[in-house]
Amino acid sequence: MERTNPHLQVFISFRGKDVRDNILSSLKKKLKDEGVNVKTDDDMPKGTKIVENLLKLIRDSKVAVVIFSENYPESPWCLDELVEIEKQIEETKLRPLPIFFKVRATHVALEDHNPFKDILLRLEDNERENARNGFRVGSGRMHCWSCFLSQRLLKDADKRFVRWRGALKSITDYPGLKYIKDSNQALFVNQIVETVKEMLGKVQSSDDVHDRIRGLHIVRQQKVFISFGGHDDDTRLGFISHLQAGLKRNGINFYINIENMTKGYDPEELIMNVRESRIALVIFTESYLSSSWCLEELVEINKFTMSLVVIPIFYKVEPKYVRDGRLVEINNQLVLNWGATDRRINRWKQALNSVGERLGFVYANPSSEAEFVESIIYETKRTLANTSSS
Repeated sequence: MERTNPHLQVFISFRGKDVRDNILSSLKKKLKDEGVNVKTDDDMPKGTKIVENLLKLIRDSKVAVVIFSENYPESPWCLDELVEIEKQIEETKLRPLPIFFKVRATHVALEDHNPFKDILLRLEDNERENARNGFRVGSGRMHCWSCFLSQRLLKDADKRFVRWRGALKSITDYPGLKYIKDSNQALFVNQIVETVKEMLGKVQSSDDVHDRIRGLHIVRQQKVFISFGGHDDDTRLGFISHLQAGLKRNGINFYINIENMTKGYDPEELIMNVRESRIALVIFTESYLSSSWCLEELVEINKFTMSLVVIPIFYKVEPKYVRDGRLVEINNQLVLNWGATDRRINRWKQALNSVGERLGFVYANPSSEAEFVESIIYETKRTLANTSSS
């Protein structure tokens, strides 16, 4: 049996009343049997500070398995865990694996009205009530002071709610596994374990690669990096597939992020592929702003514009949609999708502004998609030829 590196820790976030006596116990046992160093909040040392040690468990982990279940959002503890997990993901220190256990991913992402969202709303109402009641004392100056503290607690609570919602939406944006009701739970646990082992293997191999390339000069390939809003099936199966086919016909080596939708978001692999590329084709679609990994790709691309030719492609969207990251409409959309306090929004807007203002291609006429693809391929070939001769 192939064993995983015991120094690579896996953290599991879960709602105990939903999963402790079924899938969680089976999963922990199976992971340990496979040599995986797995931790949950049950493994915190007794007699120590709870929050501090919980955060350390998450920060010391390389993979976070988040088991979303029916009552997950009734626990502020679970939601605070999720916020810290999201923070570690942003810093490229952690890789998430969301598990949707008898809940829909769209419900966890708080889309429309659904039971999962209702539970979260009740928790938020309770937290607000606790903030209001916390300092209801006396009268006169003491009463004024208690009112001030109560208002401050309410503002802090609202900020906390925004972070919770942002983390729920962000984590569900990553590829995960869904348990189908009444299906074989043992097989599903095996699937989770194999996925975790694969993710840990990527972490290990990535660390090994970084150790080998330190101090070495890497010759860049003639590679084209393609970034696009992959949530749109019509775009992915239509325009994108035609573009891929055209690049292949012309012998152009390219990397595309479709893999992220099935294998998981890999920040280090992303950075490596951007660095190895000579051209980045950034395909802006209507769904681009709703994908955190698309926006993170854009940030990385924007870091390498001194050595990378970046060509924006506006597919069925107006260039003004992204051409000025300071537009009120852009800001409002990002805030709507991710929350006003999301720390990533400023860097996303900066990247949108920088990349969007470059000369590119605008697709407007549905009848000329084939010509549109050919014009992109022609420009790609011309640019590669120029960069090779320079």
